[in-house]
Amino acid sequence: MPKRPDRNKQTVRPGSKPRTAGDLISARLPALAQRALSAPNESVWQVAVMKALGPDLANKVNRCSLDSGKLTVIAESSAWAARMRFRLAEVEPELRAVTPGYRELVVRVRPRRGPADMGTPGKSSR
Repeated sequence: MPKRPDRNKQTVRPGSKPRTAGDLISARLPALAQRALSAPNESVWQVAVMKALGPDLANKVNRCSLDSGKLTVIAESSAWAARMRFRLAEVEPELRAVTPGYRELVVRVRPRRGPADMGTPGKSSR
């Protein structure tokens, strides 16, 4: 019967001792508090966009952001982006009312990621 190999696993990690969940939360509390204070302003316009799109189109939104008055909605594909543009154009006055500093609405398509082995266009891979 063969001998079992020794396992050189450390039972305790080097460095600081394990922390409790309370320690971890209190260390992150300032960042969490700041995020909680900024969340209500963000959620008002995000909810308005999702409600305007309806459940069928809201599921196709990858991201929604507001940067210096520019409301950007990222869609899964160009077909869904076109439908979102038409739907959001109809409710633009409502979005303008609930979004502070609203200037323009942009609907973009999520960039596609190609296979890693695809080189630059026009070059053959031998």
